[in-house]
Amino acid sequence: MRSVWLLVGLLQAGVAQAASLDNLEMGGPWGTPAATDATAVWWSPAGLAMGHGTRVLIEGAPTFAVINVDRSDPHGGPDQIRLQGAVPFAGVATDLGLHGLGVGVGVGAPYVRGGTETPDLGPVRYQLRDGSIQTAAIMMGAGYAWKDKVAVGAGLHVLHNTWSALLDKDNLPDLADQINAMGQDPGYTDADLENADYGAALDFQGLSDWAVSWSAGLQLRPLEPVTVSLTWIQGFHVDNTGPVDIAFGCPPQSDTLGRFGAESFGICDSAVHANAVVGYDLPSRLHGGIQVKPTPELSLEAMGGVVFWSAFQDYAISIQDVAANNPELPEDTLPLVQRDQAWARDNHDTFWAGLDAKGTLADRFTLGGRMIYDATAIPSSALSANNYDANTVIMGGMLAVRVVKQVQLGASWSHYFLASRTVTDSAFSMSLDPALRPETRYDYPQSNGSYSGRVDRLGITARVLLGGFGEAQDGK
Repeated sequence: MRSVWLLVGLLQAGVAQAASLDNLEMGGPWGTPAATDATAVWWSPAGLAMGHGTRVLIEGAPTFAVINVDRSDPHGGPDQIRLQGAVPFAGVATDLGLHGLGVGVGVGAPYVRGGTETPDLGPVRYQLRDGSIQTAAIMMGAGYAWKDKVAVGAGLHVLHNTWSALLDKDNLPDLADQINAMGQDPGYTDADLENADYGAALDFQGLSDWAVSWSAGLQLRPLEPVTVSLTWIQGFHVDNTGPVDIAFGCPPQSDTLGRFGAESFGICDSAVHANAVVGYDLPSRLHGGIQVKPTPELSLEAMGGVVFWSAFQDYAISIQDVAANNPELPEDTLPLVQRDQAWARDNHDTFWAGLDAKGTLADRFTLGGRMIYDATAIPSSALSANNYDANTVIMGGMLAVRVVKQVQLGASWSHYFLASRTVTDSAFSMSLDPALRPETRYDYPQSNGSYSGRVDRLGITARVLLGGFGEAQDGK
């Protein structure tokens, strides 16, 4: 039937790489553009050269998200998507005993799984029933500093992305087209759309791809208490590839023409096995900050960045190898299943800005807090339940305790206040009348309605500082 399609956007919105939320907290509360500890592997490869000794950071971060959707009629109603995940990170930075040198390596493997509260016949089942995603990354970096005043650095990121998704596809327009082509009138109207008897459940199972990215950074200390940082992180393309099972429904016996058509194509209450490829571009990023240390115990940082989301305009979706995996299918069925199609995302470039503060008390306790504003990248016309994004305010706090001279244990919490959005101009629509169908990349169920959500991130961190605790005690 019309090219199959899938969820990726919402699942990735909760993890690094596809929406900026967790990238803004890579490494937890210690990660900032001016970082010189292990989080600098992501935030600032130049910062690796501004730290001293060997610095180790390990963090686990359970993350929970809720997206509330009240989809407008037709075929609307309330639904809720719940996601649970973890954002582990481990990194080490060291000067190898050479003043001015800094090298580091970090590993992150954010994972999230979730789906709708009404997975079978809910109003957003065509966007998502269930799914999971993991983006594992190995990040390596190196930097060199001159007289602790100017540092440059570069990094290499090797990423492996895997994800699965289960959702529905409406095949009624294709069935109606085939019946009309035979000179028959099936009698369908647009009110018959989104009927499970004329649909298919698509089960994408562990699609994956490797990608490589790079970063380059600069840190300046024009005055001893001031650090200025700037980092570029290069975007990349992925073609997630793997198996897909398509389980077709079947029109009821009362629909003589529709039943006959589905049976003649061999897709009545049947399953088709194939391979799928979903390609898209993820954005480059430019971020930086100005950190001021009025005293050795206090750090204040203004930070922000630009995310070039306009690189991500569509999902390019391809279903392949249908004939090889399903030799029993009639030959004229193959073009109906094996098609390429785009799914519009229409992202635009956006920005984020924030403030971070940390202070040390009695040489033992470190308190911190931050506030970040992250502007949405998705216009309302392209918003959907699997692609929710909104202007977001992130509020977080942390407490770390130095349990022995060179070991800190800490806990943090961040809450993401996602602005509510109401969509009345959805570009997505479907129709049985070919003259009323939109451009192919928008040929999906309409997404008008109201949206809201929240994200909570908990972090547990262990930091080990070898070769002196003082310089890295506050994470800088």
